[in-house]
Amino acid sequence: MGGGGDERGEWEAAVREEVGVGGWWDDPDGDELRARFKAFTGQRRDWPQPKLLFWKGLLLRVARRLRLCSAPARLVLGVWFARPGGLTPLCLPQVLEEMRADGEILLKSELIDPTTGSLYQLVRRMSQMAVISKQPIAQDDILVFKSLIEERAAEIVDQLRNSHWTSTCIVTISKFNAFFHGQEDSHVALCYLTQCGKARYIVDRRQDSVEGVKFSLMAAQVPAVSKLDHNTLHLILTEEKLQQQLDVLDRQWQISRRRALVSFKSGDKQSAYRYVRQSKLFSESRKRFTPLLERVEEVISLIASAETTKKVNEAIKVSIQAMNEHHVSVEEVNEHLKEVDDLVATQREIDAALGSVILQSMDSEENIEEEFMKLEAELQDEFPHVQEDPVSHANEEFPNDEDVDSLSNNLSNIKLEAI
Repeated sequence: MGGGGDERGEWEAAVREEVGVGGWWDDPDGDELRARFKAFTGQRRDWPQPKLLFWKGLLLRVARRLRLCSAPARLVLGVWFARPGGLTPLCLPQVLEEMRADGEILLKSELIDPTTGSLYQLVRRMSQMAVISKQPIAQDDILVFKSLIEERAAEIVDQLRNSHWTSTCIVTISKFNAFFHGQEDSHVALCYLTQCGKARYIVDRRQDSVEGVKFSLMAAQVPAVSKLDHNTLHLILTEEKLQQQLDVLDRQWQISRRRALVSFKSGDKQSAYRYVRQSKLFSESRKRFTPLLERVEEVISLIASAETTKKVNEAIKVSIQAMNEHHVSVEEVNEHLKEVDDLVATQREIDAALGSVILQSMDSEENIEEEFMKLEAELQDEFPHVQEDPVSHANEEFPNDEDVDSLSNNLSNIKLEAI
């Protein structure tokens, strides 16, 4: 996080939100502020525990509010909590060292970068094992907040679970970066998550360098990266590019239609016809892109289904082995399954009865859908009167036939191995 005016305003607002408006924070000469900013003295056991917990909690809450997982030590120590006159918390260096000793804070320099070569990573691990004592936190260090990275990783997994039914999920590096506040944050998060086995870094340099991250959507650690993962990453990247092109086409199609309507209303029929022709060209290009996207999505779905089938077969084998070991018969299992089916059927009858009551109550009211369609038609009648600046989209990038052919050829050249 840099030192620009906008960013300074962000962390000042975040600190004020956490400490509250008025009170001791806005009284630089007050006894309470000076007591909180005073350095710790004596041995660790003599430090006031409430004061230590206050600064630990405040630091993490401010970083969480800023959606940061890391921050330069110089900003945390000398800028974030500075008061008028250059007054800074003298106890903060000791608080950071205490958090580091407890494993709540890591240093970026202590993490292993998965984007480097395997030999370099091995040397880094060996050098870390050889280090006996840790150096104090320096101004140039990048502080990594372990708990905040784990919180963000849990959020990412929850989002991915909503759209994936497999035990693992692969995302492109650009999508992974979008989950974090800036490149620095995403990089330290990638280093930490790969180091503790919660993610795997994927890179394929066969043609253009393609990067991605493999997540586990279950509690288990992420399996090793396979050749199939590399092929899947290529497909996902192709899918994202196609979707981006389709989004551009959709926007241009909508803009052309609006401009055609505005031109027609103003009496400029020549411009209206030109915009109509443009909209038809965009519509035709979209029809060419859509089948390509559908093909890619179908292949990705087939890979996911094959992976699920493979795991189901393995689970069946394990289940049969367990049944044999514990002397459980198939008849007993079927009997229990029948009981479950009966319970599910009963629940469905209850849900159907409740649904019929809701539908009956809706029938007695006016036709909501019809009223909504009338409202939508009225809004569409008003919409063309909104003027739009024709220069604002002049520099918009248009997909051309070469892009379509290139993506089509790349898709055709993708070779997937049988599972």
